[in-house]
Amino acid sequence: MIWEAVLRGSALVWFAQGAAALMDRLMSEEIQPNRIYGTPEAAKLMGLERLEVLSLIKDGKIAAKKTEGNYRILGTSILEYMSK
Repeated sequence: MIWEAVLRGSALVWFAQGAAALMDRLMSEEIQPNRIYGTPEAAKLMGLERLEVLSLIKDGKIAAKKTEGNYRILGTSILEYMSK
């Protein structure tokens, strides 16, 4: 009886994790090549922290332009980096 409850509970957790992963995929934004992104958006799309994106920009690994004190990144630059 206890093992049935444990198995049911673990099955429920497994199902919830799978559902959450599926929702993440469905809700994730596709990178659009001609769209301009800020560093927070780029970081989210790339699965990185904002400071990591800033480091990549400073190292010349991602092309970006600084306007009004903030970096702007073209979608193609993100796609190029991610394809490496």
